[in-house]
Amino acid sequence: MRNAIIWTLAALCAAGLAGMGDGTVVAQTGNVNEKIDKALPTKAPATPKKRHKILIFSRTTGFRHTSIPVGIKAITMLGEKTGAFSAVATEDESIFEPARLKDFDGVLMLNTTNEILRPADQLKNKKGGVSEREEMLKKSLVDFVTSGKALMGIHAATDTYQNWKEYSVMMGGTFAEHPWTQNSKVSVKNLDPKSPINAPFGGKGFDITDEIYVFRAGTALPTERRFLLSLDDTKMDFSKVNMKQGSKRADNIYPISWISTYGKGRTFYCSLGHRDDIYWNTAVLGHYLAGIQYALGDLDADATPTQKK
Repeated sequence: MRNAIIWTLAALCAAGLAGMGDGTVVAQTGNVNEKIDKALPTKAPATPKKRHKILIFSRTTGFRHTSIPVGIKAITMLGEKTGAFSAVATEDESIFEPARLKDFDGVLMLNTTNEILRPADQLKNKKGGVSEREEMLKKSLVDFVTSGKALMGIHAATDTYQNWKEYSVMMGGTFAEHPWTQNSKVSVKNLDPKSPINAPFGGKGFDITDEIYVFRAGTALPTERRFLLSLDDTKMDFSKVNMKQGSKRADNIYPISWISTYGKGRTFYCSLGHRDDIYWNTAVLGHYLAGIQYALGDLDADATPTQKK
């Protein structure tokens, strides 16, 4: 059944159909594949050290972003066109069994939500708690990353396993809310202009329209990871934004993208990716690619935390 879902998503992209982010599927002007292809970088920023294979995992057990099929297509085409990696996309959690997961060099969580490794029958029984199988799959992911493999996340990857601390630490943050909605135009600050991962932005900040996350207190900390992008506090009035109690940060730093390490592994996360058109934004695709190459170990970048503890 899940393989059928993936084929349906691919067919939507091929047909030039995509989501508006609210559950509505609409016809796009022109072919989505063509839009993505025109926006893709022509080459990777680093020469791959080997033939990498990454897993794109997009299972959702909560809110489902209708941009998922476009995202799958964009990331797959990004690897194919630049030669940086090949990608396999699935929503079958059994792919995280150790014997199967070992065939990959990295895992990219694409707009996943909630308990993505929980078997379907277990989800129906909400009082059943975490099963031995789910715990095994969770441990497999942790072992995968700590052994030296890559973990990447786009947008709702931080709205996944909110009560699993180890996942939050690996990914770098836990979603709290999005006071800047999918139709919000925001100014983005380039926090690390010299980072090769930010090279697609030409050393500058930029304006973009997308849903921007605020992360749970105690997560997404500058003392624990290298922030690459954030909302620009010099151009935006945060006092006019209605945030939940406890969400407003005292440092006024609202991160969008970062890198870090976990065990022997490397991690990359970017919260941009709610809207379809993010996946044919040339600069964002270049940022994704560089972040993926960093996580795979092909691209060197300073991952020293932004602030000292």
